[in-house]
Amino acid sequence: TGTASTGKALFMLLKAFVGTGVIFLPGSFVSGGLVFSIILLIFIAAICLVAFQILIIAQQKTGGSYGDVAEVLYGPWLRYIVFFFLCLSQMGFVASYLIFISQNLGFVANSLSHCTSTVDSKYYIWVAIAFIVPITWVRKMERLSWAAIIADVFILFGLICVIYFCADQIARNGSGPNILTINSKDFGLMIGTAVFSFEGIGMVVPIIESMREPKKFSMVLNIGIAIVTCVFVLIGTLGYVAYGEHTQANVTSNLPAGPLSITVQFLYACAIVLTSPFMLYPAINIIEYCVFGDGHSRSKSLKLKWEKNFVRSLVAIVCAAVSFGVGSEGLNKFVSLVGSLACMPLCFIIPGMFHYKVTDDYRKKIGDVILAVWGFGILIYTLYVNINSWI
Repeated sequence: TGTASTGKALFMLLKAFVGTGVIFLPGSFVSGGLVFSIILLIFIAAICLVAFQILIIAQQKTGGSYGDVAEVLYGPWLRYIVFFFLCLSQMGFVASYLIFISQNLGFVANSLSHCTSTVDSKYYIWVAIAFIVPITWVRKMERLSWAAIIADVFILFGLICVIYFCADQIARNGSGPNILTINSKDFGLMIGTAVFSFEGIGMVVPIIESMREPKKFSMVLNIGIAIVTCVFVLIGTLGYVAYGEHTQANVTSNLPAGPLSITVQFLYACAIVLTSPFMLYPAINIIEYCVFGDGHSRSKSLKLKWEKNFVRSLVAIVCAAVSFGVGSEGLNKFVSLVGSLACMPLCFIIPGMFHYKVTDDYRKKIGDVILAVWGFGILIYTLYVNINSWI
């Protein structure tokens, strides 16, 4: 039985959605254009809200986790598909985070060494992973609650500073160069990034289960998505208007050199190091279940414990290897790819499939089919645009 109040549930929801993804939005506005990106963010938020609301209806009728709902309604095959996309999305998030961390640490090193550092920023990925791997060995996430609080404080501080620097840049120098209303060439990349930004889909069901009054989550979700969308539009617009076509995929890279900007970059990197094990937690649990089977968690064997630690380490190292291969040059494309390939099914297609099974209203079933087909169509289109941009 859950014990969380509606206020605590709202805080957890905001914490799940407002993370590193928001820092990628100003750079993605370069791909989409100012007006198109704002309209798209609001549109995606509305579609996500509908999809999350029908996911709540399905979960409350069947109970259990996202995977449990899939198995009850469609059987084990969809449960494993949900597992696959949850692993892909969470590991994709962490891989993009590691690129972000390496960029920030690279800028800090350059600033402190007065641009004499000869180490490529991508090598800092392995510095970050050296801290992340031991944290993934912790079995109970509540033991890391202190890390979550510290990360939240650092992220909030970083976002306030980003807003300050962008507003100061606009006040001093006006808007950046070549701001487009719509970028007809690369706007497809913005769609994937917009979906990536709503990265808290995996936390919706756990938050419902944690509530004392789960029926009030619908109201919590409405308020939460409205707040999140305002924050996303504000950060994206300010960053793009401030730096124009020169806006980096990681907007903290645009901040002027100085003690405050160095502090922001370093603290944001630390926040993501502390956040990454939480993001990997669902993927690690799923992979452990697949490798060791049910009941492994009850074993006291020291040998089994270190075998599981090895698997947990391997999950983090795979994320690091992917981010090392992608590099900072491909960050915006990689973020869009994760949003397209991993998040579209979880956000749109599968919730539509769930609700189709639990409703008897013919008109709502038509809406569910439209949502699922739309999600599949957008997935194919954005995937094509993304792959074409890499080529």
